[in-house]
Amino acid sequence: MSGSMQGGRAAGALLTATEVAARLGVKKDTVYAYVSRGLLSKHGSTDSAESLYDPSEVEALARRGRKAPAAQAVSPTFKSSITAIVGGEPYYRGLPACELAVQRSFEEVVFLLWHGDFDGAGKAAFPVAVAEPALGAVAAMMSRSALPLERFGCLVPFAAAEDALRHDTSSEQVTRKAARLMVRLLSAMDQLSPPADASLAALLWSRTSPRPATPGLLAALNAILVLVADHDLGAPSTAAVRLAAAGRADIYSIITVGLASFGGAVQGASTLSIERDLFGLNARPDVGQLVGDKLRDGREMQGFGHRAYPDGDPRARLILQLLRDSREAVAEVRLLDEIIDIQNQRGREPPNIGFSIAALAHCAGMQHGSGELIFNYARMAGWVGHAMEEYDAPKTMPRLKSIYVGPPPMSEGA
Repeated sequence: MSGSMQGGRAAGALLTATEVAARLGVKKDTVYAYVSRGLLSKHGSTDSAESLYDPSEVEALARRGRKAPAAQAVSPTFKSSITAIVGGEPYYRGLPACELAVQRSFEEVVFLLWHGDFDGAGKAAFPVAVAEPALGAVAAMMSRSALPLERFGCLVPFAAAEDALRHDTSSEQVTRKAARLMVRLLSAMDQLSPPADASLAALLWSRTSPRPATPGLLAALNAILVLVADHDLGAPSTAAVRLAAAGRADIYSIITVGLASFGGAVQGASTLSIERDLFGLNARPDVGQLVGDKLRDGREMQGFGHRAYPDGDPRARLILQLLRDSREAVAEVRLLDEIIDIQNQRGREPPNIGFSIAALAHCAGMQHGSGELIFNYARMAGWVGHAMEEYDAPKTMPRLKSIYVGPPPMSEGA
């Protein structure tokens, strides 16, 4: 061994404190503490004042603190019959989500996710939107600079406080509460345009765009709501919701957990970034300059590629085609296609659902931040569905376990 080399150093050569700290995953001060406790022996260097350490002692100390290998890490696994992604396509309860998006209303798909069929589904299952003076007053107190999703999310705890029976997690009660909440939250927000009809898609449009809804773009919004309603546990927000439901959090808390989890940089920030880029085209409709400016700043335009769909996100393909077919935002769609063409020439992956949501918001003239509200409003359906599955499961909280990578355990007197 003494004659072999490893990483430019003779195997068995003494290690510096910096190398020991890196090997053990600790700070240098901890290495010195190990020496004072007799766990490591230090050897003087012949050409410097720095102490050196025997690698065999370091390995022995590492073995003392080593836990199970990372490959054996324990993660919670949940059984679900809601969503499957097979062959590059999402399925809800075994039905192709992309077909549902153009054949069914969002309300019908919500009930499919919650109950596994369309019985009792449709607009009649949701209460009629009426004025919400109490929640509306809460919304009115918020800063005018607050984004739509921030306003929306702040209303949930107030709605919960009004429901003394919110801890009833029976299927019937959760269905009623969730359906009512989905209407109430939108009703409490400022109306920017008259709703085109009694659908949830039309109600959402009226709270996000000052323009009257057009048939083609409203159909695209309904399709987005369907396609974003769930995506299994791939999103951090849905995984967080499932854990909260395992602890029997009430349905209002479930929604709050989902919204809070989405608001982080991993999932939420990309939606706003795409919106900001597209809305910038209103003042400067130069697609090449938009992409070039971002590259100059060392950034890529978000909204391209999805790890679940290596061959392209089918949800985005459908929505973008609906926008093209509508012929209701020709100039905006032309710029969107220019962006896609440039990114394709650069070898970027195809656009994802986040890009298509921002694309609709751009075409519909929606206020800034509407894209993330659309996403979260749709995903509420999936969160509730996963919560209902967990409520019906045995009351056993999933046991999480970390892989310990800290200093080796030792007694204080060692």
